[in-house]
Formats: sequence, structure tokens, C-alpha cells
Amino acid sequence: MGKQDAEEGAKLTPSRPKKDAGVAEAAAQPASEGAEAAAAANGEAAANGDAAAAEKPKPKRKPKEPKPPPGPLYDVSMRPPRFEGPAHRFLSWNVAGFRALIKKDAEALKKLVALEQLDAVCLQETKLQERDVEKIVQEAGLTDWHVTFNCSTAKKGYSGTATLCREKPLSIRVGMGVEAHDDEGRVVAVELSDLWLVNVYVPNSGEGLKRLDYRVGEWDKAFAHFLKELQQGPGGKPVVLTGDLNCAHCEIDIHNPKGNLRSAGFTQEERDSFGQQVLGHAGLVDSFRQQHPGVVGYTYYSYRFNARASNRGWRLDYFLVTSDLADKVHDSYILKEITGSDHVPLGLVLRKA
Repeated sequence: MGKQDAEEGAKLTPSRPKKDAGVAEAAAQPASEGAEAAAAANGEAAANGDAAAAEKPKPKRKPKEPKPPPGPLYDVSMRPPRFEGPAHRFLSWNVAGFRALIKKDAEALKKLVALEQLDAVCLQETKLQERDVEKIVQEAGLTDWHVTFNCSTAKKGYSGTATLCREKPLSIRVGMGVEAHDDEGRVVAVELSDLWLVNVYVPNSGEGLKRLDYRVGEWDKAFAHFLKELQQGPGGKPVVLTGDLNCAHCEIDIHNPKGNLRSAGFTQEERDSFGQQVLGHAGLVDSFRQQHPGVVGYTYYSYRFNARASNRGWRLDYFLVTSDLADKVHDSYILKEITGSDHVPLGLVLRKA
């Protein structure tokens, strides 16, 4: 908001004429005094006019209209008709605290499972310790599911992932198997009959980008190698990767790209690493962007600035698939209307045949 500064004009004070005995000067004095008096009066009027103009409030500036999005906004009406054949039905959600979600709505997950007829649910940022797991699963009403938690041992109430499966997985990997990266509970991989389902919560580069070098220089490379190993190692299978990848890959994936060039999650370093390591080296395809090119669909909204209502968000959460699964993607969707976290759930329907 601009400030109004009022300057009041200085009043002119008539000077007294010098006394002189000369007749001519004496005769001229009244005219001089009259002129100066008139000038003083004019000065006062001008000053009063300036003050009045200064006191008059300037019209308020109209708020800037929000810039239109670079493409159509994603809506659930864009989802294809339900696929009735054999399919994997997965859901992913950064819940920003599993306990907090259950307090808000104890049946939040159970309702989503029923609505989408899910086979597996992948959660990030669970913020639990091992001793909390059994009770939370009971409260969520999913005790008959096969549940794998990876809890942070580096810090309590921090990070953490969980994968819940309707059917028992063939095998499970908790962490990448790299000690330097496995103490924050960020990875769970479950082997299903025809693929690996990998659940990840990628480290945020942090305030002041203090973890940026670690993120792009160490974590991303180790994680890409892990994904490649699942595909090409003994008994290798295609991979479905989901979770909070903490990167808005392209400008269309963030509401204000120019204003966030040095914000964690949108630095050029993170975006390049995402493309080179996760998509490139690991050979994965962005299922949402493949199905909805040019469509704006966000998965994260800050609690500040009324961000969700004004659709000022980021797309940080993904379902990525290996190229041999890309043509089997029937539906890659976002459930913006579901509340309970600053992230929204997203899902994948993947045909089995």
C-alpha cells in the first residue's frame, strides 16, 4: 500500500518597507504594501489548497487479478469411465501425521478404500514410532490389511512411510539398504505378483536449501540406483513408484514458477536431478502428465494464504511407472476435494492385462 505525504505550503509574510523621507518613496509605499499583501493572500490560498488536496484520500488500488493458470485445471470429471477388468488400484497420500489424520477423521482411509476399491495404500510423513503403529492401524479400521511401516530413527515424530496392502506381499524391502540414507524412514518397497510398488518420501532441501547438496548429490542418485536394481536385479520386475517426491518438475506444476526459482522443491538443481535420475536413469514415466498433458493439477497446498481455495499449489506427489507399464495406465487421478492434510490423495488404476 502506498503512503500519502502532505506538504503544507509555507505562508508568505509581507516585509515592512524601509522608512525614507523621500516623497517619491513615501508615495510608492502603499502600492508596495498592497502588492505584498495580495501576494501573501495568494500564498495562503495556495497553501490551503495544497493542504486540502493533500487531505483528500487517493483512491485505493484494486487488488491484482490472479494470473490465469497455464492450462485447464484438473477436475475429477476428467477421469475415464471405471475400468471393470483386472487392475491394480493404488492410492498415495502424504498425511502430514497419521495420528493427526485419524483425530480429524478416524475413517478417512477406510472411506477412500471403499470408494476406490483399493488394493494398496501408500502413506508418507506418518510421523510415528514403532510403538504407535498397532494402535493407529486399529483406529484406522484396517487391521485385516498387511501393513509395513518404516519409522524414522534419526528423529522422533519425523518423516516416516507406511504401505498397507489388501493381499500379503511376496516380499518387502524397508529402506534402500544404504545406511547413510535409511535412518529417516523414507522408503518401503513391496513385491507384488507382477511388479514392485515403491513408496517414498524424498527429503526436502529445507529452509535456506541447507540439504540441497545432499538431496541432489547423494539421495537422488542412491534412490535411482535402488529403483534400477528392483528392475534389473535377480527376479527383477517393473516398478510403480509413488509418494511425495518433493519436486515440482515443470513450470506447469507450480502456481508461481518465477517467484519460486530458489525455493526448495523448484530449484533448477532439483528439477534437473528429477529428470536425470528418477525419470532418466531409473527409466520412469510420469503417469499423470502422460494422461493429462497441459493440465494443471496440484497435490500440495500451503495452509497459509487460502492457497487451496485460490488453487495456488504445487504438484509434488506422483505415480511414476516404468515404460513397460505406461500403456497399461487407465487412470492417474488427483482427489483435490479430500481434506485432512496439506497434501491431497492421488491414485492410479493400472490394468493387469
